Amino acid sequence: MTNKSEVEMAIALAEAETGVRGGKGDIPLCCVAKSRARRWTEEEDRFVLENHGRLSEKESAKRLKRTLVAVHIHKEREMKLKGISKSPSIMTAEQVANGLGKDSKSIHLLMDRGLMPCRRLPSSRVMRVIDRFALLKWIVNPENWLYFRPTRVGNFCRKSKRGYGDYDYAFWENARAAVLKACRRWKDEWLTPGQAAHRLKIKASGTRYINVAIKKGILKAKRWGNWWVRKSDLPSRGKTINFKGDIVQWDECD
Repeated sequence: MTNKSEVEMAIALAEAETGVRGGKGDIPLCCVAKSRARRWTEEEDRFVLENHGRLSEKESAKRLKRTLVAVHIHKEREMKLKGISKSPSIMTAEQVANGLGKDSKSIHLLMDRGLMPCRRLPSSRVMRVIDRFALLKWIVNPENWLYFRPTRVGNFCRKSKRGYGDYDYAFWENARAAVLKACRRWKDEWLTPGQAAHRLKIKASGTRYINVAIKKGILKAKRWGNWWVRKSDLPSRGKTINFKGDIVQWDECD
């Protein structure tokens, strides 16, 4: 005689294979086991493939009029689709944080503010991902270098590969080489207000002068924690910024 656990396992297997739920004794096991499994059509497979990572399995099951278990098993056993967060074409915010040498909170904030391209996966918990090609383009763009230090890219600790999640060493080595090459070609630099004041040789309250110029819109800047100014946007040689935040000649500065 079969015990209760074996019966329950048989019912679960029948439900998964047929897409028919037995409920609490509403449908006898013999009826479920004898029912023919509805075959998956090419149209259904195409729908699952096109919406993998875009629709949740629950939503896919609803649209296909199949059970959640049937959709999940078909994707894993028949279509051999990997989990949506393990797709080779994307990276999660945590993986990006490891590669850039940043904390994941900062990466999530960049994504939330639209400063880093991303999309949310259809899951019960918040999971943001970015396409690898889009990430590489973002990394080598000097406009984004105020959000991270290019020299830290790909410098993930290598003491042990266990417990690091899916850290793609090959990708980050290539990204590091690309961003360092871009750094050598870039003839500009991101400066804090203090560094900008030092460049302009403003001694007393120089940082305040720079901040006043930024707030007046005279000096272009971006905000990420601190204000950041490009060296190329500083006043030309022979000019500086006075206490009013105005650009003046050296001899006019107090």
